[in-house]
Amino acid sequence: MLTQVYSSHRYQSLKPGFASISLKNNKVVSFFSGVGEDFISVENYVIALLLRRDEKPHKYREILKKIAAELLDKIPDGTYMKALPNLYKELAKI
Repeated sequence: MLTQVYSSHRYQSLKPGFASISLKNNKVVSFFSGVGEDFISVENYVIALLLRRDEKPHKYREILKKIAAELLDKIPDGTYMKALPNLYKELAKI
């Protein structure tokens, strides 16, 4: 599954952006930080949400944007783990 998510971004573009894929039992909505000259915070990272098959990926795009921005900014100094509980609480509201 991880390879499929990563590949869905890399085949489209090296630039930061969103993607969603449908798997047999789930859907995945993800944000890719980008590679090369055009990336956000850190290169070559994917932040992904695993959804149920019946969930709509577009409903999660705004919260994923916020989650990705906060986590990607904290990856270089390793403080992203501290942000996860609060981000999860916000995600649970959807």
